[in-house]
Amino acid sequence: MTRSEFRKDIISGEWVLLAGGLKKKPNFFSEKKPKAASKKDCPFEVLNKKEIKFSSGFVNVIPNKFPILTPHKICPSPFGEGPYQKMAGVGFQEVVVTRDHDRSLGFMTTEEISMVLDAYLERYKELQKEECIEYILIFHNNGPTAGASVAHPHSQILALPIVPLDVSRSLLGSGNYFHENKKCAHCEVLKKEFKDKKRIVSENKDFVAVSPFASHVSFETRIYPKKHSSNFEEIGEGEKKSFADIVRVVLAKIKNGMNNADYNFFIHTAPAKAKDVKHYHWHMEILPRTNIWGGLELGSGTEVVKVPPEEAARILRSSKV
Repeated sequence: MTRSEFRKDIISGEWVLLAGGLKKKPNFFSEKKPKAASKKDCPFEVLNKKEIKFSSGFVNVIPNKFPILTPHKICPSPFGEGPYQKMAGVGFQEVVVTRDHDRSLGFMTTEEISMVLDAYLERYKELQKEECIEYILIFHNNGPTAGASVAHPHSQILALPIVPLDVSRSLLGSGNYFHENKKCAHCEVLKKEFKDKKRIVSENKDFVAVSPFASHVSFETRIYPKKHSSNFEEIGEGEKKSFADIVRVVLAKIKNGMNNADYNFFIHTAPAKAKDVKHYHWHMEILPRTNIWGGLELGSGTEVVKVPPEEAARILRSSKV
């Protein structure tokens, strides 16, 4: 692709602008990062055993010491204040901490990542039982430019009394597509990607990683189960190992092919208590941090992607694992 073009996301309906004709900066993957905190100053090196919610030796789950959400006994209700509405900021916020201070997921083995997934699943299923919880978001910030305030590798689990807007839009888009076409939109996307083969980054028997046709950032990668499934927490033991392996592969490719770029990832799954969402297809989204939004992005809400997904997939495919 040599010229810019707009592409429409099949699920959200959003338009993104691919500016593939722009020259990449020579230091596209080598921008200086803030210096990480030392191991001796790390709050995750010594944990309070009484606070640990889950432990496998390699992974510990603890409550966030500085939560933006607070546990509750009564479910919150929105109430009006003039033209506005507000609601108590209740919920649960937990931190999933891996053992090694300096070794991020891109450096881990499949077995180690599988243990991280065990922690995600165990805590997801427990928090799902909480009466007021409507959505559970699992996310990971890797590196200071991705918002990681503590250098020690860790993920977070937020149990919310609402379904976030981004998830709601994804569910709405998926539901509308199914209503109109009687097919899962994500399954149709994967069918197209397997046919074209231009945007596939990696695959194994149960999962496939693709650079989305309408990527929201350069080198965005999404990992989908090949078999249609709406709920992450229903993953089987064999599928979990396959998922751990493809996560390892993709993060290693980002590490080796993008000079260990910072990134965020999160898991989008059906809401915790939703019933009629069989049309949805759960997946992981990985968003490397390669640029900062400017006036066009902030003023219009239109993402500008400088590396087309076809090129991004080619670069990542050829990267070492």
